[in-house]
Parts: sequence; C-alpha cells; structure tokens
Amino acid sequence: MLGSTPPSPVGSLILIGILLFIVYRILYSLSGQHGTSKNGEAVSGKVFRLPVRQPKAPPATARLTPVTGDKDPFGASEEALDFHKTLMDKGSLERIGDFFIEEMPGYALRAFTHPAQSLVGVIYKDPDGRIWVNLVTEYKDGRIITTSSAESGAISLSRPHGMPLFNYPGLSVEQLLRRHKLETRGTEQKAPMPPEKFSEHFAKNYAKVRAHIYEQEQRKTEKERTGSILSFPQNQTQDAYENQTADEDVIDEDFLPSRAESRKWLDMIYRAVDIPKDKRELFQSGLVWILDNASPQSVSQTISDYSGVRVDEAEGRLIIRSEAGAEDIIEPGELKGPELFEKINSGLPADSKFTRLPVDMQGVTFYSRMSF
Repeated sequence: MLGSTPPSPVGSLILIGILLFIVYRILYSLSGQHGTSKNGEAVSGKVFRLPVRQPKAPPATARLTPVTGDKDPFGASEEALDFHKTLMDKGSLERIGDFFIEEMPGYALRAFTHPAQSLVGVIYKDPDGRIWVNLVTEYKDGRIITTSSAESGAISLSRPHGMPLFNYPGLSVEQLLRRHKLETRGTEQKAPMPPEKFSEHFAKNYAKVRAHIYEQEQRKTEKERTGSILSFPQNQTQDAYENQTADEDVIDEDFLPSRAESRKWLDMIYRAVDIPKDKRELFQSGLVWILDNASPQSVSQTISDYSGVRVDEAEGRLIIRSEAGAEDIIEPGELKGPELFEKINSGLPADSKFTRLPVDMQGVTFYSRMSF
C-alpha cells in the first residue's frame, strides 16, 4: 500500500522464531507419545503393545475326565485304531475307556489294563496330533517301568529314581510289547490294576514325574546362577550350613560342605590342578564330588545331573541312556562311591566322561567334565 511502512526485519525474525518454537513443541509432544529410548524401549505410557505370550509350563497335577457318549477323541485315526487292535489282540489288554486331561486341553488318552498282569497300556494324542503308546508295569517295591513309542520331543524323558522310561520312537505296538517284556523281567510285580483305579494311578504318577522335572529345572537354574555345585543347600538353615564341619572320620552320605569348606576344597583343587582364572567359572560348572560311602542312587543321580546322559535303574541294572538310546548296561553289584562312579563313567559316551582330579582328601573324590 502506498505510504505504508515496510515490516521491520527484527520483528519478522521474532515471528519466525515463535512459529518454529510452536512447531518444535508439537513435534516434541508427538515424539513423547511414540518415541523410543536408546535401547528401543518406549519412553511413554501412551504406546500400546500386544502382550507377549510366554510358553505355559505343564501343570503340576493332571486329572482325567472320562469321555462320555459316542464321542471319539481320536476321530477316524487309522493309526489309533491299529494301536487299539494290537494292544487287545497281541497284548491281551482290555479297554478301560477314553479320557481328557482337565489341565491340558488338546490331550486325550485311551487306557487299557491286563486282567492277569501288572500291565497298563495308554494311547496318547497331543494337541499337535501326534499319537503314541506307553506301556507301564508297577512292582511291589514301588518301581514303575515305562516303555514308550513317543516321537522325540513329544514327552519328557526325565523320570524320578525308580520310574525309568525307555523310549523307542516310532516302534510298532507289537514290537513295543516285546520290548516292554524284556525291560520288565522279574516276578515281584504288583497285582493287576482294577480299571476303576486308573484315574487315581495316572494322577499320582503324573504328579511324581512333574515334581521331579521341576526339581531338575530348579537345580539347573541354581547351577547356572552360581556356576558351581559347591553352593548353599536349600534343605539347611544358614547357621547350620555355615557351622557344619567335615569330620573325616564320620562324613556320611548326607554331608554337605559349608561355604568355608567349599572355598577350602576349591583352594586344594586349584593347588593340584592349574586352571587359568578366566576358565575357573566354566571348570566349576562341571565339578562334582563323590563321597566314599555315596549310595548307588546318589552316584547315578549325580552323573545324570552333570553328564548330559541319564542313568536309570531296572532289575538291579544301571542303564546309561543318551538321546540315541541305551549306551551301556552296568551291573553295579556291591559297588558304591567312587568305585561305582568310575565304573559308570567308563560306559559313558566319550564327550560325557568325567576326569578324576589328583586331589588327596580322605573321604571325598573330585571329578571334572573338563579334560586335562
């Protein structure tokens, strides 16, 4: 406009600055809603993410619900029908019924029992549609022997002492019946199981197996956390643990070293064996100690825990089992402690063997998974 005053440069700069500040605040507000920190985590509660589904651990208990009416949980599966016919025709088993597992949706089973023997047959189906057979025999002394045709990964092979499981993935039911007969030699079997007791029998044994697996998982977690088996035992108070001493004349099978004695033992080991400091944590993770009077059960459990293979007991024999199946069968006789440990160790696969450490201590022998 004629006669008007041109805008001041200073005023224009101030106006531009104000506009830039407003834009900055808007962008800052938006970044506060959707921004991330350096490690990629959201910095505002306004960001919504779908929850991550964690794998659910198997339940501690399992109750059976009978399948009623004409419903067949196995559908038209020819495989299940073949298993059914073979168990009855070749195994002389009688059908108990079909069941669902209340705590495990998608699982179904068909149970059979033998009228004259301690023999239970179970056809399983899991949520992935895999079908297999377990054969179970129980003894008067409480032992329970199971043979299975489950695919690798379908079931846990870890079982508590006295409940060995022999797995033969994909084995036909007829062959499995013969295999089970070989694994269950002996005359001290329990009486045949009444059909009405099956649900109780199943729940009791499932709870034992789950408790064992949970204990093994806890041991593994503790071992990974501490890096050593010489750690605080959970079944002692701290005062009792700290004050316990190793009287070499009276060390019994239940003896556990105190923290001070654990350090003393490690000092003795490192004086006898040159282990670089940067490898000591790895060394201690595979370090075991065996008392002179350790029972066969204690020895076999220690080897199972630290060797990567499983040692099962059946009919007085110790059976070394890896992922590939039976590796060796040991007749322990009257052996115990280090003598039994070394006999079992001689039958372990090469990559699972222990090395005896040259540590001279009365009542205790030390072994390591590391070779020297």
